[in-house]
Amino acid sequence: MLETAMTIATTEGLEALTIARLCEALQMSIGGLYRYFPSKEAIYTALQTETILRFQVFWQEAVDRARSAATGADAQAIALQLVGVGFQAYLDHAVAVPVEHRLMDSFLSSPDQLLSDDQARQVETVLGPLVADFAGLFAAAAACGALAPGDALVRTHVTWAALHGLDHMRKRDRILPEALRVGALVTATMDALLIGWGADPVRLNASRNSQAQQLPLP
Repeated sequence: MLETAMTIATTEGLEALTIARLCEALQMSIGGLYRYFPSKEAIYTALQTETILRFQVFWQEAVDRARSAATGADAQAIALQLVGVGFQAYLDHAVAVPVEHRLMDSFLSSPDQLLSDDQARQVETVLGPLVADFAGLFAAAAACGALAPGDALVRTHVTWAALHGLDHMRKRDRILPEALRVGALVTATMDALLIGWGADPVRLNASRNSQAQQLPLP
């Protein structure tokens, strides 16, 4: 049922995901669907929760691979590498699981409030731990001296917002020179943020090179 709702939302747009449209796709009566989802907003809540949980698995696997592949005794370079891997996973998710990523992106990008306050809080109980995991990478980098002390949650939201915006520019890659494509802009953005937050440029470059060698896109 959720897979069908996900397909409608990603292929036809969130506005097309109505109770009537989902019933049509499932060949189910409206009364039958209401036993599972009492409203369109309840479907949105379930979809957001499911896509976040799936992304959390994807993200954790990427970070775990990075930790396993990390070599050398430079704890600061490894900490910076893990920050890079954690946020690169968000962009890699768009390539590896495009349908789920488009849905997660749609909820983030919509200018409308799609959920009630109570439903938004319900989604936050799932999203909050994921954001905390991202923030944990920043906190670990600051703890070992790779970054200056600072609010890890603020850094997480700033970085996520920046990469979310860049993620929307992929379609322009086909007409732009390499230096202006999303991959290069992500590197420039991460460098600007991390150096601004105290990272050593040489160590940051070394951590990025190590990341590129050890962590190909799954």
